[in-house]
Amino acid sequence: MTTNIASPPPKAMKDQKVLVSMAGPHGTDIVGAVLECLANHPCDINDCMLSRLYHHVTFGVLITLRTESDAIFKDLAEAAAKWDATLTYDVPDTQAAEPPNVQAAQKQAHRIGPKGDINIPPSLEEAPYSNRIKYAASILNQNGLQPAFLNDWTQFCLRYRISVEKLARLNKGGNVLSCADFRLSVPRTVDMNQLRTDLFELSASHGTDIALQPDDVFRKNKRLVVFDMDSTLIRQEVIDEIARHAGVVDQVAAITEAAMNGEIDFKESLRRRVALLKDTNVDVLEKVKESLTFTEGAHFLCQSLKKLGFKLAVISGGFIPLARYVKAELGLDYAFANQLQVSVDGKTFTGETVGPVVDGVRKAELLDVIAQAEGVTPKQVIAVGDGANDLWMLNKAGLGIAFNAKPRVQEQAPSRINQKSLIYVLTLLGFSDQDLEQLSQDY
Repeated sequence: MTTNIASPPPKAMKDQKVLVSMAGPHGTDIVGAVLECLANHPCDINDCMLSRLYHHVTFGVLITLRTESDAIFKDLAEAAAKWDATLTYDVPDTQAAEPPNVQAAQKQAHRIGPKGDINIPPSLEEAPYSNRIKYAASILNQNGLQPAFLNDWTQFCLRYRISVEKLARLNKGGNVLSCADFRLSVPRTVDMNQLRTDLFELSASHGTDIALQPDDVFRKNKRLVVFDMDSTLIRQEVIDEIARHAGVVDQVAAITEAAMNGEIDFKESLRRRVALLKDTNVDVLEKVKESLTFTEGAHFLCQSLKKLGFKLAVISGGFIPLARYVKAELGLDYAFANQLQVSVDGKTFTGETVGPVVDGVRKAELLDVIAQAEGVTPKQVIAVGDGANDLWMLNKAGLGIAFNAKPRVQEQAPSRINQKSLIYVLTLLGFSDQDLEQLSQDY
């Protein structure tokens, strides 16, 4: 049996770092073969990693040689032959720098010395380039990620010199890949504002959501989720539903639409709409409660987040009686909304509100208040909304998500979900379908 050596072994030198990689169809046997060879020769293990593609396994080990003997390479070659494996070697010192064209640009900007600074990353899973920032990109389309989109996405990464370090499928089995999580290594020199603009255009052209966020400790440790209510947790706009019973739905809905698109200042739009509700019986709120429809996935999302220890809030430009109802139905911890003024006899609305108006600025302020009360930083907050008055809190939060929002809102929001279900909020946190199945089980 012959050994498939994709690259020749380096000359053995004491204290030389060598990356040994063995790939083949025998899984744990390959891992054992490599480690047995290393155990029989003087060397230090600096790092290791394993990747699997069905039966095929690649096992990589970064070692430091402690002698000048090349016997270790002979043993590794014999082990590779035994297990029908491909054996490769790398000397990281010759690889751990940006490609030549990037090096030239960095030298000109005095970012590396004339001979190039060597960068060995903390993990073998990381691209061996310096001056990079790690990002996570969650990509989802409930109808499936199409080859044309994935090709354009890859070309996008190449254009910005973005290295893909890891790719994981998040949706379970079946014949369609619909959710994937990428870990990316992005050059610090990239104009992130331009990148996000181009990313939005790519996403919109394929009808596929791409949520880009820093891949840091805060992505994995969010603690508070703040929701808008109307057209987010519930499908309706409550003021339109009240107006329907009051016989002024067309006038109110037109103002609501303009406000959602950011064409009218929210406070002014609220004043106009509430004025149209003057003399409406307060009992209409009970009728509206009965007609409310929760957005697909809202109950599961909130139950799952509570199991994970999150605090949840609804901050609505709607009205507090209905916000409290939604809070109770979904098991939320906080509810803030506007208060309709009622007549002295308590039977009808006066056409005005009382107390501070919960507009876009106030939503962001309340997000801060709740975060402080819970002892978390804004980076640990997720905000989800669909309207122009949600943009303040979406941009205040560590992860701001425009959920089936108006085009203008989507353009200005940090992240977007344009799928039917709120469950995809969990996807943006990196949860897989298997994770969701576990969360669906009762304790």
